[in-house]
Amino acid sequence: MINTSTSLISDVIGKDAESSAFVYGFYSFMDKIANGVAIKIALNLYEKDEQGLKVIMGGLPIVCSVVCFGLTFLGKVLYSEKLARLSIGG
Repeated sequence: MINTSTSLISDVIGKDAESSAFVYGFYSFMDKIANGVAIKIALNLYEKDEQGLKVIMGGLPIVCSVVCFGLTFLGKVLYSEKLARLSIGG
Protein backbone atom coordinates (compact mmCIF):
# COMPACT_ATOMS: atom_id res chain seq x y z
CA MET A 1 0.00 0.00 0.00
CA ILE A 2 2.84 2.39 0.71
CA ASN A 3 4.32 1.69 -2.73
CA THR A 4 1.01 2.54 -4.37
CA SER A 5 0.61 5.78 -2.45
CA THR A 6 4.20 6.84 -3.12
CA SER A 7 3.75 6.07 -6.81
CA LEU A 8 0.56 8.12 -6.95
CA ILE A 9 2.27 11.03 -5.23
CA SER A 10 5.15 10.92 -7.71
CA ASP A 11 2.63 10.86 -10.60
CA VAL A 12 0.95 13.98 -9.23
CA ILE A 13 4.26 15.79 -8.65
CA GLY A 14 5.51 14.95 -12.15
CA LYS A 15 8.62 16.91 -13.07
CA ASP A 16 8.13 19.66 -10.48
CA ALA A 17 11.34 19.07 -8.52
CA GLU A 18 11.01 22.26 -6.44
CA SER A 19 8.01 21.15 -4.40
CA SER A 20 8.60 17.39 -4.36
CA ALA A 21 10.48 17.37 -1.05
CA PHE A 22 7.71 19.32 0.65
CA VAL A 23 4.99 17.04 -0.75
CA TYR A 24 6.78 13.84 0.31
CA GLY A 25 7.59 15.32 3.72
CA PHE A 26 4.01 16.43 4.29
CA TYR A 27 2.71 13.02 3.20
CA SER A 28 5.09 11.27 5.58
CA PHE A 29 4.12 13.53 8.47
CA MET A 30 0.39 13.07 7.89
CA ASP A 31 0.87 9.31 7.52
CA LYS A 32 2.56 9.13 10.92
CA ILE A 33 -0.17 11.22 12.57
CA ALA A 34 -2.99 9.18 11.01
CA ASN A 35 -1.40 5.87 12.01
CA GLY A 36 -0.80 7.05 15.56
CA VAL A 37 -4.37 8.27 15.96
CA ALA A 38 -5.79 5.04 14.49
CA ILE A 39 -3.69 2.87 16.81
CA LYS A 40 -4.64 4.96 19.85
CA ILE A 41 -8.36 4.74 19.02
CA ALA A 42 -8.19 0.99 18.39
CA LEU A 43 -6.35 0.36 21.65
CA ASN A 44 -8.79 2.51 23.62
CA LEU A 45 -11.85 0.83 22.10
CA TYR A 46 -10.60 -2.74 22.37
CA GLU A 47 -8.34 -2.57 25.41
CA LYS A 48 -10.08 -5.45 27.15
CA ASP A 49 -11.35 -7.27 24.04
CA GLU A 50 -8.60 -9.44 22.57
CA GLN A 51 -10.85 -10.81 19.83
CA GLY A 52 -11.62 -7.29 18.59
CA LEU A 53 -7.92 -6.48 18.29
CA LYS A 54 -7.30 -9.75 16.44
CA VAL A 55 -10.02 -8.89 13.93
CA ILE A 56 -8.61 -5.39 13.45
CA MET A 57 -5.02 -6.58 13.10
CA GLY A 58 -5.97 -9.35 10.67
CA GLY A 59 -8.80 -7.78 8.72
CA LEU A 60 -7.89 -4.14 8.41
CA PRO A 61 -4.83 -4.66 6.15
CA ILE A 62 -6.92 -6.83 3.82
CA VAL A 63 -9.72 -4.25 3.65
CA CYS A 64 -7.23 -1.43 3.08
CA SER A 65 -5.51 -3.39 0.30
CA VAL A 66 -8.78 -4.02 -1.51
CA VAL A 67 -9.85 -0.37 -1.17
CA CYS A 68 -6.41 0.82 -2.32
CA PHE A 69 -6.55 -1.45 -5.36
CA GLY A 70 -10.04 -0.23 -6.19
CA LEU A 71 -9.14 3.43 -5.90
CA THR A 72 -5.95 2.94 -7.92
CA PHE A 73 -7.86 1.15 -10.66
CA LEU A 74 -10.55 3.84 -10.64
CA GLY A 75 -7.89 6.57 -10.81
CA LYS A 76 -6.18 4.85 -13.73
CA VAL A 77 -9.45 4.49 -15.61
CA LEU A 78 -10.70 8.03 -14.95
CA TYR A 79 -7.53 10.11 -14.79
CA SER A 80 -4.76 8.33 -16.73
CA GLU A 81 -4.74 10.90 -19.54
CA LYS A 82 -4.70 13.83 -17.12
CA LEU A 83 -1.82 12.31 -15.13
CA ALA A 84 0.09 11.64 -18.33
CA ARG A 85 -0.26 15.31 -19.33
CA LEU A 86 0.91 16.40 -15.85
CA SER A 87 4.02 14.22 -15.95
CA ILE A 88 4.90 15.45 -19.43
CA GLY A 89 4.41 19.05 -18.39
CA GLY A 90 1.69 19.88 -20.88
